[in-house]
Amino acid sequence: MTRTRHEHSLRNQEIGQAYMIMLDVYDQCRRNQMSDSATLAAIKSANPWGQAEQWPQKAWLIALREFCRDYKLPLPVYARHKPDPRKH
Repeated sequence: MTRTRHEHSLRNQEIGQAYMIMLDVYDQCRRNQMSDSATLAAIKSANPWGQAEQWPQKAWLIALREFCRDYKLPLPVYARHKPDPRKH
């Protein structure tokens, strides 16, 4: 993980990379006075892994949940935990 001006304790390299990308986008959106929904859309489009790669996408969603919690952004529906059908 490359060092930036933001320091966070992160448990996984992929999650850390995703979180740092989100933080850079968030900072840029705040400088441009964008709304929360526009900020979340910009964060979503900044995902370098897309939907195709399974583990990086999971790491992105984990980081997104943490990021939204840390910065008090509304959690997008697509990022919410889905119930495990095997537990019913």
